[in-house]
Amino acid sequence: MTQTSEISRRSALLGLGIALCTPSIVSARASFRRTLDVRNDRTGEKFKGTYFGDGYYEPEAMAELDYLMRDFHTDESTLMDVRLYDIFAALQDTLDTREPLVITSGYRTKATNDKLRRRNRWAAKNSLHIPGMAADLKIKGASSRQLVKVAKSLNMGGVGSYSGSSFIHVDTGAVRSWRR
Repeated sequence: MTQTSEISRRSALLGLGIALCTPSIVSARASFRRTLDVRNDRTGEKFKGTYFGDGYYEPEAMAELDYLMRDFHTDESTLMDVRLYDIFAALQDTLDTREPLVITSGYRTKATNDKLRRRNRWAAKNSLHIPGMAADLKIKGASSRQLVKVAKSLNMGGVGSYSGSSFIHVDTGAVRSWRR
């Protein structure tokens, strides 16, 4: 066998290897993209699109989402913990639903949280809603029991449910769960 034919064989095998790996490379690249379909139950505002692409959180999308998650009582927003949006995306991906994730409560100012505490004994004094690390949500067609099960399986933070409520709580704090 000559050196030329061996180089050609190696080139052919290398080319075949690259061709076989290309779908993996393409799907790996696609996994660097995270999308959300979210609606604020209180304001009716919506976000549908990519919030993370090519290894970066998209600044315009983050600003839109942070505004959508604002305390509607005071019209104040904050920089939300981006891991919360990752929880949202993981929930939607795992449930494989086309329904938007509906936010019933996102960011809360301390004043709003204190007011809620006076009306509801379950509201936490140092709620993770205050620093922008929590949300209460629901998804049409998914029971709160189903949402809790999926959220807990993600091991991405806290998950709470409330008797008689259609929503669940998720946060970026320690992995834990509760039912009230």
